Amino acid sequence: NVGGSGCEQSIARRLVEMLDMNVDHICSEAATALTHVLRKHPSLKTIIAPPLARTLKFVQEPTGKASVIYLLGECGDIVREAPYSLEKLIDGYDDIPDPTIKAALLTSTMKLFFLRAPEVQKMLGRLLAKATDDVSSQDLHDRALLYYRLMQTDPKVVETVLKTNTAIPSNINFSEEEDDELRAALMEEFNTLSTIYGKTSVNFIGPEHQVAYVKMPEDHPLAPGAAATEVAPSPVAINPPQPAAPASAAPDSAAATPAAGVVDLLGFDDTQPKAQPSPTAPAPGPTQSTTLALQPSANMSGDEYQSHWSSIADSEAVVNTVPLSALPTSTDQVEHALAAFNVNTMASGELPTEFKFFFYAKDTDGDVYLIQSNLNKTPTDPLLILTIKKTG
Repeated sequence: NVGGSGCEQSIARRLVEMLDMNVDHICSEAATALTHVLRKHPSLKTIIAPPLARTLKFVQEPTGKASVIYLLGECGDIVREAPYSLEKLIDGYDDIPDPTIKAALLTSTMKLFFLRAPEVQKMLGRLLAKATDDVSSQDLHDRALLYYRLMQTDPKVVETVLKTNTAIPSNINFSEEEDDELRAALMEEFNTLSTIYGKTSVNFIGPEHQVAYVKMPEDHPLAPGAAATEVAPSPVAINPPQPAAPASAAPDSAAATPAAGVVDLLGFDDTQPKAQPSPTAPAPGPTQSTTLALQPSANMSGDEYQSHWSSIADSEAVVNTVPLSALPTSTDQVEHALAAFNVNTMASGELPTEFKFFFYAKDTDGDVYLIQSNLNKTPTDPLLILTIKKTG
């Protein structure tokens, strides 16, 4: 109504005149525009209705033809020829190539049935029979099947749906005119109340109740849900458990015990229980080493790290989850704490919901330890996830 009182009638009349111009693309665009006008101003039916049956005969563009069929369904109570115009299309249903036209034909015929049932009943039955057998469009097939089943169960339900007032107030835009960024954000929260309210969850859910949706990166060390199956806390073992061996092999298994210290290197967990010796394992001799000696100046390129990591099967990796009592404020805090123990950082980063780290270390025997770590940023329950692979 920007143009003042009566402008909508003038615009509608000008568009109706374009329907009779016998230029296909102009007729098509005019018919499409009239569908929008009618959605905003249902009172303009009497202006729009007269040329529709005539226009349907010669408009060829799929979008324009579907628009005219839609208008016939909306104006069927005042267009006397509406059922007979649609019946010709139903009889030639198999020759209609575009599913958009078929969908508009199905919806308009259903609307006409509840306006003029005696004239439309038989042709609606023929249309439903054809549409439910149509496999050219899944949406069309499903919609026809839905209408058929609802008509069998309770026709009043269908009538209520089809006769719902679809008029759009002048101060509200069409959904297709809404902001693209907002629509993209709503699609991220599809199948939630966001799609009903037309707002993202941050606008109607308190911060303490909001759920963060995170897409797991492809190189994440754990599959979705795997963290819940881990038993925490438990000591990190650099080597997988080995079967009983002669005394000469004892130093290899003993090297696993100091690795529990890796869990506490960050200094964020004062409650971490100390590793207890297995009741079935023999007590270590007095000459056995109880520390893991790491080289202070180990270097490694990114390509070497990737090559080492790829060469070790995931089944040989040790994965552990460790709850922390405090959340570090930055990646630097974690890196500096581990650097003091000769654990070097290959890369690190901060995501909205977690810290991500790639560490490496070399012991005095030349073995290389590769560590990928994720630390969630939940202040009340920070959880450190470690994936460790060892070469050598």
